[in-house]
Amino acid sequence: MSDINTIGILGYPDCSEQDTITPLEILKGAALVLGQKLNPLPLPAGTKPQDLTVQLVSLNPGNVKMQMGTLVTPDAVLADQTFDMLYVPGGVGSGAMSQNQRVLDLIRRHYQSGKVVASNCSGVGILFRAGILGKTPVTCVAGIVGRLRELGANVPDPRRMWRGVPDARLWTTTGSYGVNGSTVALVSHYFGKDVAGLTVSTMFDTLGGIGQDAFELIGPEFHTYSAVEAQLQSFWGPKLLP
Repeated sequence: MSDINTIGILGYPDCSEQDTITPLEILKGAALVLGQKLNPLPLPAGTKPQDLTVQLVSLNPGNVKMQMGTLVTPDAVLADQTFDMLYVPGGVGSGAMSQNQRVLDLIRRHYQSGKVVASNCSGVGILFRAGILGKTPVTCVAGIVGRLRELGANVPDPRRMWRGVPDARLWTTTGSYGVNGSTVALVSHYFGKDVAGLTVSTMFDTLGGIGQDAFELIGPEFHTYSAVEAQLQSFWGPKLLP
């Protein structure tokens, strides 16, 4: 049974709908499977239920307004609690969050407490500003990859859809396209391929889309389109990682 029993996904002003809700839904689906409340596939005999709590947590009371205007009601308001895994999504609001001392302290508090910290898209820039990445190889969305490298982060080329580094307690993901596969791979690694990984990857069509890559620590390579990516980086880099 995994040591991860609680997962907090940070909702903040102008976070991305896809970056936030996709991992939230998949991880909550995993919680139903682990608790044996939802069993679309047979589970191994003798498998015991695991109580996994997954919550969308907000910085302040009230709904969270996402970058496309969607309003979501968080499960909890951030206090002094820690989660076994903290997940920081990306979005156009990530630039402000990368300069928000409360958020940076939250990330550092979790990481220094030995917790797992995960992120996707431009949210990886928030982890960088919190000072927890060091030289660990990470990945991120095309819009900030140049900026992250310029600042000293280790983003190998070519970018991978996701990079799980269990020894460093870090799990990073590219933009919206990679989030489904990355979250399923995360579930498979931390909660077991046979119990959660296979079931969840089938539930969310990940297995049918990317096959056995859904169970790997490092995701597939992304194709590179240098000219377009350079323009994106020039536009988004200063905004998403000031």
